[in-house]
Amino acid sequence: MVDSLDNRPLAGRVALVTGAARGIGAAIAARLIADGALVYAGDVLEEEGRAMAAGLDGACSFQRLDVTDEAEWAAMMERIARETGRLDILVNNAGIYGPASLQDESAAGFRRMFEINQFAIFWGMKCAVPLMTLGGSIINLSSIGGMVGYKGTFAYAGAKWAVRGMTRSAARELAPLKIRVNTVCPGVIDTPMFYENDPALLNQFLASIPLGALGKPNDIASAVAFLASDQSHYVTGTDLLVDGGMLA
Repeated sequence: MVDSLDNRPLAGRVALVTGAARGIGAAIAARLIADGALVYAGDVLEEEGRAMAAGLDGACSFQRLDVTDEAEWAAMMERIARETGRLDILVNNAGIYGPASLQDESAAGFRRMFEINQFAIFWGMKCAVPLMTLGGSIINLSSIGGMVGYKGTFAYAGAKWAVRGMTRSAARELAPLKIRVNTVCPGVIDTPMFYENDPALLNQFLASIPLGALGKPNDIASAVAFLASDQSHYVTGTDLLVDGGMLA
């Protein structure tokens, strides 16, 4: 039952966040809960995911979710339907990074990148729509690597560009159902993923940020919270850059 005295922006909403065990996903889950949402969290990192959820005062329910596995998506959606009857917010955050050039990328690496960074977002949106009976907000995580070309990120860039295309198509298709679909495009964020780059490039990345510092997971969580809320009720089919000015 919704507490009519709770005036937090997401009070009474039900959210699902993928890749929520740590980093940006964990920050998003915590922020949505702080804004009043009931959050379901999914990840393949079960131990970390359960520990993350346990620290959020009972407002977060964790379940294993391999975003490339259709059966695990079905199990998550069945649980949400059984326990709440609906879904209002989907945050497709799960993703991987693996820098490699066109010539160095393998078929297996390319396929894995698209399975996790693109197919999973397609399947997540497809599974979520039947539960968004009151409308809703879908937020897909892309990247500045999905907006410009960076040397040595061939498969990653391809998948992240695709996320933006799927988002815009879905925004048009789902608008009659009052479901908004947007992307958040992080820049260089202080998570383990950033340190997968060649150490020689790290200072170059930092020097390219006009605001002069790495972003934090909470910076991305704030953008997601905005797109999840009614404050963005007229925003759909767009990209929200959170990059410290890198692409300015």
